[in-house]
Amino acid sequence: MEDELFYRGRFDHIGDRKFNSVRLFVSSTFTDTTDERNGLINHVYPRLREYCLNKYKIQFQYSDMRWGIQSTASNTHATVDMCLQELDISYRLSMATNCVILLSHRYGSRFAPACIPSRIFQHLLSNTADKTVLTEMYRLDENYLDQKYFLQPVDKDDKEKWNESEKKLQIILRKAAERCYEQNLITKNERDEFYISGSTEIIKLSVYITFYILVTAQEIYRALLNNKHKPRRILCFFRELTDIDELDSKFHDNEDKIESKQLLNDIKNLLQQSVDSSEIYTYKLQWNNENDRKKYLSKFFDDFYQAVKLQIDFHMKIYENKQENLLYNQIIEHAIQCNSLVQRFFPRPEVFQQIKTYITSSTNYPCVLLGYSGTGKSSIMAKLVNEIPSWYSQANNVSVIVRFLGATPSSSDIRRPLISIIEQICMIYHLNIPTNFDNVKEIFENILLRIPKDENLILLLDSIDQLQTVDLINLSKWLPEKFPSSSSNVKCIFSTISDIEVGMERKKIDIYKQLKTIYKDGLQEIE
Repeated sequence: MEDELFYRGRFDHIGDRKFNSVRLFVSSTFTDTTDERNGLINHVYPRLREYCLNKYKIQFQYSDMRWGIQSTASNTHATVDMCLQELDISYRLSMATNCVILLSHRYGSRFAPACIPSRIFQHLLSNTADKTVLTEMYRLDENYLDQKYFLQPVDKDDKEKWNESEKKLQIILRKAAERCYEQNLITKNERDEFYISGSTEIIKLSVYITFYILVTAQEIYRALLNNKHKPRRILCFFRELTDIDELDSKFHDNEDKIESKQLLNDIKNLLQQSVDSSEIYTYKLQWNNENDRKKYLSKFFDDFYQAVKLQIDFHMKIYENKQENLLYNQIIEHAIQCNSLVQRFFPRPEVFQQIKTYITSSTNYPCVLLGYSGTGKSSIMAKLVNEIPSWYSQANNVSVIVRFLGATPSSSDIRRPLISIIEQICMIYHLNIPTNFDNVKEIFENILLRIPKDENLILLLDSIDQLQTVDLINLSKWLPEKFPSSSSNVKCIFSTISDIEVGMERKKIDIYKQLKTIYKDGLQEIE
């Protein structure tokens, strides 16, 4: 499934650089798992680091956000966001395991949302008698395209008062959310994000619209969502203490004990449904029994090491096999380039609306995105890779193939990118890959005519002007001219500057004029 999505142009799991590490995020409550996390740092991580380096020549890294969260981040309600960002980084960069979950008897402290979208906030405001509390604790920030309300910073000189205010705020938000749902002002999923208890599905959580939920729970839901199509990348360790009632408060939830227990059970049940049983380890012990505790910790550390090691071996075998796949590596190069460019993307709603109009139209002709160098054409093309599937009702039937011409070692001449595009199309639609590519243009055109009518294929060729001069002198030698005439399910977008000057004589090559000659009045233009 993961490879199928990859060939269809879903690059969210690739990252913006070549893989060279296993990066592991540890998700747990804080006070009750100190012994485990300290032991991992002292005894297990060094062994895993040595194993990765010696066997695979890759790095091992870990991230435990329960250490070192600055008070500034806590006071400005950035804790949850920081943890989720770090979790996402591990997801994008890790070659194997990217999240390990430790759970015992604590659900943990809960926080009011740091940020609420304006639409939802206005509905909440209209469905509570405590409007003053909401308007005093949240302030509108209009610097976003989708305006948001942000929770005001904590008064560090009066944290006790803040804690009491936050408890009251959480109750107000939950009651208001229930009323909004009853009036169909918010969806069931939006309401459920106030009441995570009882959920048995992996739902999309966001720090901006998730209310009254523990940081660890958000991390778990995000990890499950990230790895929905990526098996064997999450590990779970559940610890049950038979003498829990005899232990001090650091092992317990001190507020809303009944509800917290239910929420914790819901999370464990969801993990058991979502993660393979071989990736879940359970322990039962008496914590106050020193011998029992030592045996448990020793077994936990050994299980942890072996479990992560097994996942590393599993994924490295797959990775090493893929390194022999030329097509896979060519697509990876463009996927990395794509994700890197997306980070520099600046919203251009008017351009995107024109492109969406073209993509969803019935035309059979290509489209060209024109602009001077440095105007953001490549970042627009990169962003399109992510956006285009969402423009269709059947996103699973949409494939986006992108090539950033001249940006990778194998894309400076047009022949190799065209061959790899043909091979990628054959992989997606289970067609026989040609054995002879003497006439690449003809093969390319014939392949496009074989795209199933219930599928949509979008080709993105970025920076035509970056090709070798020999490929630019006569674009008609390689550009496809025949597209399916009976349907509009194949679309092609080029990006380029209008013309370039080459050689010592500064000979002008008019790219735009050639495109107009090839496609005549059918060419769609966006500037």
